[in-house]
Amino acid sequence: MNKLILSNPNRIINSLQRYYTNPANALLDICDNSVSAGATKIRICINLVRKPPNGSGKTKAIIDSFQIIDNGKGMSEDGLDNALTLGSSESFYSEGTLSKFGLGLKSAASSLGRKLEIISRGDDGIARIATLDRDQLIQDYEYELREANEGEKSLLDQHIGSTEQTGTIIQISKIRLESMPSPTEIKNRLNAQAGVIFYFHLDKKSTDGDQALQIFVDDHPVEPIDPLFRKEISAVDDELDEANWDGLSVKWILKPQAIQLDNEGGINGVVSVVQLPHPPSVADSGTMTKTACREKYMIGAGNYGVYIYRNGRLISWADSLDGMIHQDQDLYSFRGSLELKSDSDDILNLDVTKSRIHLSEIAKGQLTAKISEAKKNSIKAWGSAKSILDRKHGEEPRDTINEQIDTARRIIENDEKLDEKVAPADEKKQLEKRRNQAIETTPATPEEESKLKERAERVQYVDSLPDNQLWQRALAADGSLIVRVNRSHRMIRDVIDVMHNNKQLVMTLDLFMFSLASAEYKLVYNSSYEERVIEKIMESFRGHVGDELSNVLRKMDLPVITGS
Repeated sequence: MNKLILSNPNRIINSLQRYYTNPANALLDICDNSVSAGATKIRICINLVRKPPNGSGKTKAIIDSFQIIDNGKGMSEDGLDNALTLGSSESFYSEGTLSKFGLGLKSAASSLGRKLEIISRGDDGIARIATLDRDQLIQDYEYELREANEGEKSLLDQHIGSTEQTGTIIQISKIRLESMPSPTEIKNRLNAQAGVIFYFHLDKKSTDGDQALQIFVDDHPVEPIDPLFRKEISAVDDELDEANWDGLSVKWILKPQAIQLDNEGGINGVVSVVQLPHPPSVADSGTMTKTACREKYMIGAGNYGVYIYRNGRLISWADSLDGMIHQDQDLYSFRGSLELKSDSDDILNLDVTKSRIHLSEIAKGQLTAKISEAKKNSIKAWGSAKSILDRKHGEEPRDTINEQIDTARRIIENDEKLDEKVAPADEKKQLEKRRNQAIETTPATPEEESKLKERAERVQYVDSLPDNQLWQRALAADGSLIVRVNRSHRMIRDVIDVMHNNKQLVMTLDLFMFSLASAEYKLVYNSSYEERVIEKIMESFRGHVGDELSNVLRKMDLPVITGS
């Protein structure tokens, strides 16, 4: 049967979908419904197809559909009807639910694609499907709700289990490719954020004995991640001594404390603040590399601040609390948590995305004093650890740019593997052949592979290169790209090294060198030209560039360039 919904819902959904700035957030918001439905297992699938991204040109792997599959209580006919109603009824949401306004599923799905299908089996054992097709919605403002056919029932059985098992499959297709990041970027973001966003649900078994939630991104299980890493705090000597902190372990700056949110004192939240490890100090101790430490503890711009949870679900990532926590790299190890219940929604004016709160005056007054003192202690501790290591070793700007290049390049390389995986057999064979040929032509040495693995060094300086080349491409056994830079070349020796204190220049040159190598590899790996011919041309080109730079620099007034 067909269900009539609100007048001109298409315009409303167009407005709501703009709340989502990236697909991962939309997918995880849809997972809220699964958690509210009592699911203990959720799987997010990104299904790929290989075809021209714009309907013409070279084929590549693009997203065909998204699926969110759960083993929750499923939906009855009324439940499905409610799920596709804009502003669904509060009667369908239990105490402590992650839902609030009844808009999340429709707006989140619409930001991903133009067609939403919900296949669900509830307690009555009947499998039903509800379909909202935006292209159809333009014409008649209706969505379809009916019993599932055999193929749709089979899909439920395949993903959820026998006919007695309840559960739901959310399927989104007609994907908005024009604004869609690459599949690898979406998967990386899901894997990085889901463990933090649903930490208390994923870690539930260890805290109250109930069945913990499991989330999978395709077949990859998501591990619970507490952004404050509270379980690592020692039971002894657990508080931060900012003047004598060694930078190696997590310490309490502010142990969990209740704060009052309303004037009457009946609604409270819990605030906590910790100091995370200092990556250079950890690396200096030999425990792990700086990169590994930053990755493990998510230390960096965009991750420091207060993580706000509502009913155990993260609603705001690294919040500045209305500017209380300013942008300062000396706060990189500052990490706070504010835990709220849904009874504070109206007090704090929770917005429609459930991602922003507006502090009440009484809450702001209490938090300001606590956060100000915590910031002061965190900055002092970070500065003390940094000063010791700066005097001992000095700061190396190439570490920073290498980490950033490595992060970006890993996304590209993973996308290439996904693309290759879904390529037609003959094209897949050709891509594998070209990749293996590229690796054989300029293989990385064991030492270079070790630097890449341990320190994320994508740009590696060597004593010399053949034919006075300035750079040379190299590939690890797994296809990871490295660029060798000739430190004895006049360009490096007489220009760059002279201005070694100009960190921006050093980092810019490294990025440029890697980009040259990356462009070469793309031409060799992913073009219709014969790879051996391209390799010869590129080798000759690198030699000519190296010679021309040397010749020009011999004839130039170098003090003018270097400022010496």
